[in-house]
Amino acid sequence: MYKIIGYYICELIKIPQWLNRRGTMVSVSECFGGIHPRLDTCYFKNNYIKKEERDAYNKLWNLSDEKSRQLTKEIGDLLVGKLAIDGRFIHVSDALHFYHSYFSTGECIVVSVSTTEKYFEVLKDELTNNSCGAHSFTEGPADENDLLGFDILGWDIGSFHSFLCNGLQKMLPTAHFNSYGLLENTFNEVAAFSCQIQGLGELVEWIPCRIGKCV
Repeated sequence: MYKIIGYYICELIKIPQWLNRRGTMVSVSECFGGIHPRLDTCYFKNNYIKKEERDAYNKLWNLSDEKSRQLTKEIGDLLVGKLAIDGRFIHVSDALHFYHSYFSTGECIVVSVSTTEKYFEVLKDELTNNSCGAHSFTEGPADENDLLGFDILGWDIGSFHSFLCNGLQKMLPTAHFNSYGLLENTFNEVAAFSCQIQGLGELVEWIPCRIGKCV
């Protein structure tokens, strides 16, 4: 059984040129910039985010001034307890609400992230000890969502890295990717891949994860 870690609203983004593949991809890693809502733009409005960038984001998602304020308020209502700072929703109902209210007009899908109990416990410890909103970690309901593919993820303080962020796919000649840019190997094969790349790339524990499609 796969136990759910959380849910993300992910944009289908163009595969970066440095991955040497074409098409689009889904990733729950902040390194690829496809997770919504973007809290740095919609909520943590600091000096690093220019007004022009915030305006462009609102225009991209057809957010009027009123709807943008509503989005900011709803983020604040959920933060820490039900929404982690990397955009991970604890409950699918909240993810679906935000998707239908704000992000259904673009190329976005709601995905679940899950893994087997062995790895779930490892990741739960990492999230609990090293994450804003850690107390809100789910008890891991079974992931019954349609399979999109697999990824290898590592938790780093406040968000996930993917093995792709580090180009570690080059170490895995038998890795195969589907139309979502996710691994289409079996979970056992992906788990073996995660063992092969431990200690490489980011200083994280690489964990095989199942990515499911909620909507």
